[in-house]
Amino acid sequence: MRQTTLKTVRGFANFWWGDGGMSAFLLLLFAFLFLAPFFESDLLRSLSAIFFTLLLISGVAYISPRPLLRRGAGAVALAAIVLHWLQEFSPTRGLAIAANLLSLLCLGCLTMVVLVRVFRAAGPVTSSRVQGAVAAYLLFGVTWATLYRLLHVLLPDAFSLAATSAMTPAELQETFAYFSFVTLSTLGYGDITAVHPVSRMFVILEALVGQLYPATLLARLVSLEIANRTGP
Repeated sequence: MRQTTLKTVRGFANFWWGDGGMSAFLLLLFAFLFLAPFFESDLLRSLSAIFFTLLLISGVAYISPRPLLRRGAGAVALAAIVLHWLQEFSPTRGLAIAANLLSLLCLGCLTMVVLVRVFRAAGPVTSSRVQGAVAAYLLFGVTWATLYRLLHVLLPDAFSLAATSAMTPAELQETFAYFSFVTLSTLGYGDITAVHPVSRMFVILEALVGQLYPATLLARLVSLEIANRTGP
């Protein structure tokens, strides 16, 4: 029974972390970031959260055969989703802190799984590897956006925002997602600024990642392609 369950989980992981699964993951990320604001659909956000949960569990299964890690990842992701919905119906500061903290943990783990998939030791430069590299870049932006929301709750003066008291949690999410990707790409429009020293530190760190990641990724992919062509 245990072997059958393990094979099922591994098969699920191999599917989602193959070419087709990575394409679906990237499409979902684009839909979550660029289509959801047009439709303002809670259903789309819920489906995205559920899919990210399954992807996180399958990603842990992909890089580790230990069932304890899979269960732990699933429990953390499920708790983050439950707290997110509780916050929607009954928003409190404590729920917001817990929901953002667990979401940050889930996104951090998922980003690490994708990076392991992209920067693994050997193998050809496939389309899924390139798609994973793009997905990791988008996950950087989403993860930092969650971190900024957490800082906004913990430190109300962390950012200079207009009319934050009138914003819903969904609007705050979209605002900080916008600010995160502006920072990641080092555009810096200046309409939203980091005020507190802690928030400034994380903004600087994201800007550095936004500059260093493409250069490191390009060097890694070129070296893998050269090694694959020259052979042993």
